Amino acid sequence: MKPDFNNMNKEELRQYVITHQDDKEAFYIYIDRLKSHASNKVYSNSLSPQEIDEVITDYVKEKQN
Repeated sequence: MKPDFNNMNKEELRQYVITHQDDKEAFYIYIDRLKSHASNKVYSNSLSPQEIDEVITDYVKEKQN
């Protein structure tokens, strides 16, 4: 009987995927969850040096809180 992947937190699901590498369903659920919680932002390559500095400063401030 498979565990309920929806009730597992990300770390529990990760550990399950590592120990059950043949369980493709768990793997795809884990990847979907990672993608849905992705925190990567994409910025235009036309940002000025000042805008880049502002983005980095805002990011550092956000991580400190």
